[in-house]
Amino acid sequence: MRRPSSCSFALLPVLIALFPFCLAEIVDSVRLHGNFTVSDDELLRIAGISVGTDLGNISLPEVEKRILASGHFESATVTKRYPSLTDTEYVVLLIQVQEKPKVKSKFMMMPILSGSDEYGLTYGARLSAIGLFGSRERVSFPLTWGGVREAAVEVESPRPVPGFGSFLAGASINRKENPHFEIGDLRKDFMAGARNRVGPLVYEVAAGWTDVDFGDLHDRFLSYGAHVALDTRQDANLPRDAVYLGFGWHRMALADMRPDFNLYQTDIRGYKGLWGQAILAAQVLYDKADGPLPDYERPFLGGASTLRGHEPGEFVGDNRVVSSVELRLPVTSPLAIYHAGFDAFWDSGAVFNHGQSLRDADFKHGVGAGVFFLIAGFGFKVDVAHDLNDSFRVHFSTGFRF
Repeated sequence: MRRPSSCSFALLPVLIALFPFCLAEIVDSVRLHGNFTVSDDELLRIAGISVGTDLGNISLPEVEKRILASGHFESATVTKRYPSLTDTEYVVLLIQVQEKPKVKSKFMMMPILSGSDEYGLTYGARLSAIGLFGSRERVSFPLTWGGVREAAVEVESPRPVPGFGSFLAGASINRKENPHFEIGDLRKDFMAGARNRVGPLVYEVAAGWTDVDFGDLHDRFLSYGAHVALDTRQDANLPRDAVYLGFGWHRMALADMRPDFNLYQTDIRGYKGLWGQAILAAQVLYDKADGPLPDYERPFLGGASTLRGHEPGEFVGDNRVVSSVELRLPVTSPLAIYHAGFDAFWDSGAVFNHGQSLRDADFKHGVGAGVFFLIAGFGFKVDVAHDLNDSFRVHFSTGFRF
């Protein structure tokens, strides 16, 4: 058997010393992707990588951690490629990053324009942000002036609550003038709730605390309740061949140990397409209370939002029923980005106090016609109505009420 020569053992330390250089991976070039506001030089500085760097003692996951630790990026992926199948001494380093959006880029602003002749025209803006705190939540800051003056913060989080798809919370301060009593109504509201939608079925629960200044009256109350609706409407501006069946309940607990009230609302709507673009729309709205309500909470009747042909807020009571039938006749193309046309309507309604029955209520009526213009969620509508007695009245609103 042949024994190894002493020369072989002499070369062993040399081979061991050269072994790391045989495994060296020198960065020949670096390719960067996804850095739009962070410069290439800054990204390389953060990564601690440059052309000529030896990757033999550097872990690519460590490079990724350094990039993420800078706080500029949501994700980072670092990989290497060999320019040759035989020469593995030089590598091309690929760094793919996704920058975190700047805070100001998360915000968007939308105008607010709504109202009717009961409260007047309300205008303002809504500042909204999605993912402001990193969990896909929507935060909104509506600010309005005019008929309803309001400053609020609203949060909707997609984090599921058992049985619900999103969580809601908000706080607001708002002021408007009650059209019946002609008294200022100032409220501070705090609320929280949850909402879900399963196909056309929408349901939600909510609770809140309200502080009210109604003229010289100062009051506070806790409220909580639920609402469920079957909504098959596809077009919010001009629904067609659809129904809306809604039912809501909430309990109003007044401060200072006064009696509580249960309030119920039933809202039934139907929309049927006729010839051409013509639509026949109908609604029955019933608000019911099981006790005498404070004046600031009593529903009123009269005006574009309830009973046309009568003065805004002309009648008031603890309970209210409103019914309407409208024939809507759009004259613009169905493919147009806006809708314009004419409508004819008949409104009926009554208010009555606790202890009275619906059959004894004094129903009022209004009949008339109008024109409308709707575009991109905004609209303007003017109606001329007669009260079937002795007077005409012109009403305005920013769209159909149902």
